[in-house]
Amino acid sequence: MFSYPFRYVPGCAVEYRGPTNTLGGRWVAVIRRGRGRGDQYRATVPFNDGPDAAAWAAVAVYNAERLTNRPRSEHWQVLGAALSMDGGDRYSYPVGPANLADVLPLPAPRRPES
Repeated sequence: MFSYPFRYVPGCAVEYRGPTNTLGGRWVAVIRRGRGRGDQYRATVPFNDGPDAAAWAAVAVYNAERLTNRPRSEHWQVLGAALSMDGGDRYSYPVGPANLADVLPLPAPRRPES
């Protein structure tokens, strides 16, 4: 049995947060690169901006905090379409440097059953 994917790209989780007494509806996006609080790159946008904008905002935060001194070619971007996690309130976006975009259309090979 394999406990890891054949290949992967980093992800950005985007979730809708409904209105509260003090805030309107909003989309919250998080890129996690580890378990620590300092390894989370978070952005929030108004509901009307949509989940795509939230993903791009989180990528901008990641680039500003982690890749400031790196060439633009290494900066992250949203690489593809969102995956719906529950029919409309949570999405997962593939993110990373542009050279990872080639990995997305490749299907994972079937592994032999153990």
